[in-house]
Amino acid sequence: MNEVNLELAGALAEVRRAYRLLHAYHRRLCDLLQLADEFLAERGFEFEHWEPLNVARIPRSAKPFFRPERWAWDLTPAYQVECSWLGSSDGIHCKVYIHAIADTGYDNSCDGEPDPTRFRAAEMTASELRVGLQRTRARKPDWSAAWKLLSRITNRKDWADHQVRVGGDEYTYRYFNLNLAELGGEKAINDRLLLPLDNWWRGGA
Repeated sequence: MNEVNLELAGALAEVRRAYRLLHAYHRRLCDLLQLADEFLAERGFEFEHWEPLNVARIPRSAKPFFRPERWAWDLTPAYQVECSWLGSSDGIHCKVYIHAIADTGYDNSCDGEPDPTRFRAAEMTASELRVGLQRTRARKPDWSAAWKLLSRITNRKDWADHQVRVGGDEYTYRYFNLNLAELGGEKAINDRLLLPLDNWWRGGA
């Protein structure tokens, strides 16, 4: 009979509990994004794409994911994830994207794979939705070119409107952060997330 390493067994029990808690977070996140998707679809928006921000998403592959040159972070595609939608109304084209950030303590400033043991304490960080909104009357919006200019604006995350020009077309941009802990109820979700999306789509403040 193999001797059980009690310390390791206890640690693995914590892993199992962590995965179950992680599923609850993912379920909550999926429900929240589904709500936003339905809200935007009612206003004529179409889902554009989703992708992880902190890792390269690994599709089915003949190459092992566990080789030393790969990161364990590759197994965390929902740790930071981006979803985006496109919509048009009365000649105004809009783009909405939502970044779900599980942990604002993520730090990739060191060389190589980020080390969670060096992140700020979980109690000192937050889980956020970061919402970006773009609007233009360009006949064929060049969102990438607009973003290259917008990304240079240092105070772009202040809820205010910022404008850039691509060719002869003006693009207006707004960005804001929402703490997920403040989106616990239907009213908070409506007031802090859905109404700002609706106002933006309608061209309001």
